[in-house]
Formats: sequence, structure tokens, C-alpha cells
Amino acid sequence: MGVKVFVLGRPGSGKSTGARYIRYLAEQASWSSAHFNDYHILQEMFLADTEHKQFRPTEHNGFDAIDLSVLDCALQELERRVQLISATTDLVTIEFARDDYQAAFKHFSPAFLRDASVLFLHADLDTCLQRVHERVSCAFSADDHPSFSDDIFKRYYAHDETEYILTFLKHEYGIGQEVCVLNNMSGLEHLQRGLELFVQNTLLLPSKVLSLTA
Repeated sequence: MGVKVFVLGRPGSGKSTGARYIRYLAEQASWSSAHFNDYHILQEMFLADTEHKQFRPTEHNGFDAIDLSVLDCALQELERRVQLISATTDLVTIEFARDDYQAAFKHFSPAFLRDASVLFLHADLDTCLQRVHERVSCAFSADDHPSFSDDIFKRYYAHDETEYILTFLKHEYGIGQEVCVLNNMSGLEHLQRGLELFVQNTLLLPSKVLSLTA
């Protein structure tokens, strides 16, 4: 059974960058890895919703969810897809953003969470929104996708989930490994150092692998 790492935080908090760097470090130790992002599942659902009953299109080929139950369905599908490959993959990073992680994690099975680790990347609301705008205007990878419209973004992600992640997540859902919060307001180098410590504590990679990035 492979290691599962949930990478959480608002859009623009650095989840995709963080997950990519974690997989890079693992691959230096010859670990196989895979990444899942619920955005791509929601995008598939949006494209299938040709009558716009559950979604509505926004600028830059983005979308807003009209029926918020689709967010729960996406998490259930996310678990299903991860389970299909986790037995044959050393590391799976799982990325998604929600306004209420307490409610979100109820849609995963206890067995799915038991051997998982959690990394929460914190950045304030205005910084996250600015980063989303920048990545859409200068997109260079599949991760540089639009988020919700600005109005929906500000209302949906107004609540700061940091305290919940720190205080309740491990106790409520039996997360079996590391639960870590990193502040991602100080640039890429600072983030990478925090990720290296997280990986060292969570994946127990050899120090010689981590030194490759020094």
C-alpha cells in the first residue's frame, strides 16, 4: 500500500507547487508517484453538464458550481480513483480545496484516511486570489487553471481553516501519520525548506536525497 498525502489549502495557496515538489523528492529515492486533483474531476462533470443545471461557465474557461452537491460527489470519485492505483504506487498526492474541511473529510471512508498524511498550505485570501489571477494570465501547465469567479471565491473561501486542520483533523478522522501546516507567504525557497522537513518526517526519505535540493 502506497503513502497518501493530502495537500490542502485555498486555490492559490501553493498546493500544486507543493505536491509537485513532494513527488520530486520522492522520485529521487526511486519511489513511484501519482497525483490527483479534484478540479479535473469537477471539470469533467462541468463539461458533461451541457444544460448547465449544476455548473455555469465563467471567463477563462472556468466554471462555478451551482449545485454544491457536486463537490461532495467529486471527493467520492477522487477516493475511488486513488484506490485504483494506490496499491501499486509508492506515493500518491491528493489535492483539493474546500471552505469546510470538517465536512469534506466525512465523504472519505475511514480506511482511506487511516494511513494518510495531511499538508495544509496557508496563505491569506487576497494573496491567494492574486496568485490565481497571475497563473491564469501566465499559464504554463495543466495546474494553472481558473478557479471560481472572484465573487464566489471571496465568499466561499472567506473562512480560515488553519485552526481546524491543526486541532481537530487528526483526532476526528484518525489520520495515521503527519498533520502539518506550512505558511506559504514567504516565497518558493521558504516553501521548499518546509516541504523538505515535512517529507523527512513523513516519508522518512534518506537525508542524502533531501541534500540534493540544498
